[in-house]
Amino acid sequence: MVIHVCDEAKNLKEDFICPRDLLISEMKYFAEYLSVDAQRWEEVDISVHCDVHIFNWLIKYVKRNTKENKDCEMPTLEPGNVISILISSEFLKMDSLVEQCIQYCHKNMNAIVATPCNMNCINANLLTRIADLFTHNEVDDLKDKKDKFRSKLFCKKIERLFDPEYLNPDSRNNAATLYRCCLCKKLLTKETERRIPCIPGKINVDQHGNIIYIHIRDKTWDVHEYLNSLFEELKSWRDVYWRLWGTVNWLTCSRCYQTFLCIEFSHCQYHSETVIYPTAGSSLSSVGTGIYPCCNQKVL
Repeated sequence: MVIHVCDEAKNLKEDFICPRDLLISEMKYFAEYLSVDAQRWEEVDISVHCDVHIFNWLIKYVKRNTKENKDCEMPTLEPGNVISILISSEFLKMDSLVEQCIQYCHKNMNAIVATPCNMNCINANLLTRIADLFTHNEVDDLKDKKDKFRSKLFCKKIERLFDPEYLNPDSRNNAATLYRCCLCKKLLTKETERRIPCIPGKINVDQHGNIIYIHIRDKTWDVHEYLNSLFEELKSWRDVYWRLWGTVNWLTCSRCYQTFLCIEFSHCQYHSETVIYPTAGSSLSSVGTGIYPCCNQKVL
């Protein structure tokens, strides 16, 4: 079958020939348009609006296992062409090639963003598939000076934090149940609310002697407004992601054994020296107020 390719950007036209069965098996987009009735094949006129060089690459890929191409080199993905091939192959429903392109993007993203390719044409579905291959540390390490793609990846990472069904390799907890306590003003989830203390006095003890912290949901707090305010404050989706990640994940301190949110990593209450309580004649404002000599923090 003859495929007419129109390249408006370069004002070029070129015809490509490909066997019908091979065409519909590799480019499944055409399957619904090419009738199984052989008598109607001649009635079908295929015109594709695409970069001529990209479509030439795709045809070589389609014919990669045919006898006529056994001596031809397999077309290769490169940083400068992979995005165009990814977009075209998804449109033409070339599933195996789409997967190859996505894997290539994951392994070569630094080189790809350094080329003049347009990353804005990558749709949400492809962006999600690419983002899922990256760990958040890999996204953080991307060298993307013009921020052509890194912020998009972090936005997808933020979406994944709010997806209760997604098994996130970067985060043991998710933000699907995020809320603010109207008493202590801390941001909590169902997982962290039982580990993080509220204001003094808002605790219970269960039948096993375990402390249960009590928080009250602030019904006026809106997560969308919170995310928007975070971006206004931090000016970067990268920083928004890490702030959010630190808010929903927790650790246990090896010194004081208290559970704490990761955003409070430097707020440990452990003191290397014991508190000193001065005498009545000291410079402290009131008797009974002590001080930690290691950091000069006052304590009752």
